[in-house]
Amino acid sequence: MQRLAVSAGGLMIFPAVLSSHPIQHHLRDQIAVGLADENASAPDYVPVFLDTHQLEMLQLLAERIVPGSAKANSAPFIDQLLAVATVDEQREFLQALGGLEGLARARAGTSWTQLTGEQHDALLTVASTAKSGTLSGTRSSRTRAVTIRDHFENLKGWIVGAYYSSEPGMRELGWTEGVFFPAFPGCDHPGGHA
Repeated sequence: MQRLAVSAGGLMIFPAVLSSHPIQHHLRDQIAVGLADENASAPDYVPVFLDTHQLEMLQLLAERIVPGSAKANSAPFIDQLLAVATVDEQREFLQALGGLEGLARARAGTSWTQLTGEQHDALLTVASTAKSGTLSGTRSSRTRAVTIRDHFENLKGWIVGAYYSSEPGMRELGWTEGVFFPAFPGCDHPGGHA
């Protein structure tokens, strides 16, 4: 099943992903979502943007951040979206993966893919509790120092968005195939919605 036409209303369900996060834009494109979901569901998936190590790392990260992500094909789905993402989105994603890979090498002396689940959890705790980057510079030329926390938040946004736009994720949120809302609950917008 395609990612449940997330563009219609599913995005409203998971506010944990900032509206400015790149995955929000991608999930609004029903055609791209359908194609990405179909390709990501291939039994012998071959990555199109990430390399095999990066895909394996993303699969491990996704499963630790949102259990069930592997079954929902979240990592291959993200890979498919990254293949059509902007160069900036791709660069930021790869920097975020690299940041966590660097954290693994600095703290454990090995690659993320070689760590145990307990080590993953310990490093994710470090990353998720670190301070976020701060802005510096003048108003016209502000820059932001990116930290491991920022990398973690970027990856988490992709993972949460991918998982909760999948059938298992939507079911976890209470979706049943028999539910149809003629209008968005709580919305009194005159004239309704298309």
